[in-house]
Amino acid sequence: MKILLDGRLISNKPTGISRYSREVVKIYQDYFGYDNVTVIINEELESKTFHSVYTDLKPFTPHHFFLFHNFLKKLNFDIYHSLYHCNSFFKDKNKFYITTIHDVGYKAINCKIHLNPIRNFLTKFAVDFILKRTLKNSDLVITVSQSTREDILHFYNKDSIHIPEGVNIIPGKEVPIKNLKPKSFFLYVGNSRPTKNLNFLLEAFAKSKTDKTLVIAGNNNFLQVNRERVQNLGFVSDEELNWLYSNCEAFIFPSLYEGFGLPVLEALHKGAKVYCSTGGSLKEFPTTAVKHFDPYDLNQLISLIENSDSITFEKKEINSILGIYSWNSVNNLMINNIFNRFKQLQ
Repeated sequence: MKILLDGRLISNKPTGISRYSREVVKIYQDYFGYDNVTVIINEELESKTFHSVYTDLKPFTPHHFFLFHNFLKKLNFDIYHSLYHCNSFFKDKNKFYITTIHDVGYKAINCKIHLNPIRNFLTKFAVDFILKRTLKNSDLVITVSQSTREDILHFYNKDSIHIPEGVNIIPGKEVPIKNLKPKSFFLYVGNSRPTKNLNFLLEAFAKSKTDKTLVIAGNNNFLQVNRERVQNLGFVSDEELNWLYSNCEAFIFPSLYEGFGLPVLEALHKGAKVYCSTGGSLKEFPTTAVKHFDPYDLNQLISLIENSDSITFEKKEINSILGIYSWNSVNNLMINNIFNRFKQLQ
């Protein structure tokens, strides 16, 4: 059986979906064999541990969405799995299509994707159109959280299998950030899209009485922060990210909506205290492992920042959560809930 995985979001600068995609590729390789799995890529990768085929057709681009089927027709596969919420406008009826949906934040909350109102409308329209068609063409849909599963059922009347993401052990040693001392800073990791609620975090931090620094790390090329006690590092290496997680006073994740919240697990794995909002799937993380706050209530977050020194968690509780979200657990769920179905296709 030939497996074709759509890994066009796998990147040399890995995001959460990129890390997820690489791990799922390994699961398929272990089950079906290395030579039976091919991955579609969109950029030349520095580190690659799989057979690949390149295309310059971009996901989420409407005219590329129409053309992608012609590209797929040239490839030999029995099962196609898109590792994010975009597959092809047309579907080959003789092939089995799977799609992983990470979130539908643009539908779940009325939040802008772009500040320009015309561009925002057109982008939302295009994303909605692509997702509707993607779901229609999917024989099986995977959602990474119960929250996303409920959203897909509510907005698109499509059921799915809930299989969570696993926590990634970020490779590499720890490399300290210059002029940053351990436990002298709070940490935010992510981009500056409106759904990430970064301005809310900046406002809460500015109004708090803490003497610590707020460090922002991630792909925030257009973020201009000119505030006291706030440091924007931009993109950091895996080694630097390891150090930041291990040495922050706490990791703060204020999103209005998350389909899963992988950075929360990464932070917990490195021993960081985590304060996250109740947006989307984040409320599914138990209060024994994280502190929650309302993403619209400044006072709740300010209180966590100001009282952080007295907040502690039981390590056994953290380990229990990490066990649930291990890639070994994900592997077993994939085999029991998905791969066993493939036997019917043979």
